[in-house]
Amino acid sequence: MRRGSKTLIAALAALPLAAGLVACGGGGGDSSSSTGGEAASTQAEAKPHESSQEKKKSSGGEQSSGGEGKSSKESSGPSASEFAPRQHSDSGGGSAKLRTKGGDNSVQEFGAENSSDFAVAATALHNFLDARAQGNWAAACEFMSQGIVESFKRLASQAKQLKGATCASILQALTNPAAKQAMKAEAEKANARSLRTEGDRAFLIYTGLEGTVFAMPMAEEDGAWKVVSLAGTPLN
Repeated sequence: MRRGSKTLIAALAALPLAAGLVACGGGGGDSSSSTGGEAASTQAEAKPHESSQEKKKSSGGEQSSGGEGKSSKESSGPSASEFAPRQHSDSGGGSAKLRTKGGDNSVQEFGAENSSDFAVAATALHNFLDARAQGNWAAACEFMSQGIVESFKRLASQAKQLKGATCASILQALTNPAAKQAMKAEAEKANARSLRTEGDRAFLIYTGLEGTVFAMPMAEEDGAWKVVSLAGTPLN
């Protein structure tokens, strides 16, 4: 791997907060920037479960921001337990076919090809994209790394209107409503091709709309792969 590669540095530095702000701003026409890296859910089984946010909500402990008295469920859509995973067919095949002759292939050469974890990682990304496309922000948060959640907490602490907001509420606030159709199209077109891992870090490489190749940074947490950004990095 070429450590000095600009593409790899940019991908590794794709901080969740920065990606979220891109999703919030700009027109909904640019799917790669407005909704972020779309990816994967193969035949690997995903089990919806009650999130920590949902447990808090069921106990009545959370209120939406702005002091309007609305529950976080009312302000951020369906609960994570209401999310129904969809089946996706992914081409796979590894990263070799996705390299650019004479180009920057640092992501395609990152770490090593990991076929054993490919389906699980692809499922996590597909589920993230599908949940977001359905407006199920609580479920989308279930497939995001702790790093993104923590960045949301920092954002909430600095924004008066977001104080006390849940991950789901903040994700909803950061997402441009005009990007709804683009998010649905990206979720449907996402085709996972390769998982490159190095320790607990990884890139899931997939093709999206118009054949664009993206890399979604991922992290392994408690034995599960999670997305580390709200946007994939275009590789071509």
